[in-house]
Amino acid sequence: MPTRRCWIAVLLGILLPWAGCAQRVDPEVLETFQEAQKTFDTATKPEDFLKAAAMYQSILDRGVTSGVVLYNQGNALMQAGQRGRAIAAYRQAQRYRPRDPYLEANLRYALGPQDPQDRRPLVEHLLFWQDWLSYPEKLHLAAAVVAITFLLGVAAIAVRKRALARAGLAGLVVGLVAILSAGYDWYRYEYTVHGVVVQREVVARKGNGTSYEPALTAPLTEGTEVKLIARRGDWVLVRIAGGQEGWLPEEAVVVF
Repeated sequence: MPTRRCWIAVLLGILLPWAGCAQRVDPEVLETFQEAQKTFDTATKPEDFLKAAAMYQSILDRGVTSGVVLYNQGNALMQAGQRGRAIAAYRQAQRYRPRDPYLEANLRYALGPQDPQDRRPLVEHLLFWQDWLSYPEKLHLAAAVVAITFLLGVAAIAVRKRALARAGLAGLVVGLVAILSAGYDWYRYEYTVHGVVVQREVVARKGNGTSYEPALTAPLTEGTEVKLIARRGDWVLVRIAGGQEGWLPEEAVVVF
């Protein structure tokens, strides 16, 4: 019997092409990507991997949104010994490649041992499919369902068929759920600013300066994931898992 994920994939296969998802690849971007991959494949020392990571970054700086580029950049940074920056790249790649098992495995390796307790917010338990679809897929799916529901509604009014009216009502419900799902991704990816500690150790303080007392009992280590709350000068206020907050020097965190 097909699983729920299979049905999701079938639905996407039908709706996403209709919604319009195709993108042209800039020849210069493709050339840079191929050169970056060649640099990665022939790299023998950290500096070589950092060069490949910088080339992938140049693609991203051109406004290209690609899970593949972010994933490859994460691999290059990991090989260069930049674990915190690699985690940041992998996390961003997850938005566009949520079903990639290699990405999941590399991210788990970069994160290291984690607290097994599930700290996901309640909304992610309710929207249990959130990590089955990418952020763009949710946006396209919501747009397609809304468009189809509108057409069903118009048809129901025109021909006065109860079956069409029921289908339109069902589409309305599905459309609202799809919009909620896409809206939650907008909140956690666009509205919320995430960050990862990139220094081996850094002390979180109660204010934006080294003269303030430590805010936590132990320094934060490289790879610690945080959420950005505020900025003040060259310092950022961050919140870690569990709700504790502290100020960190800006250079100690990469944000996305």
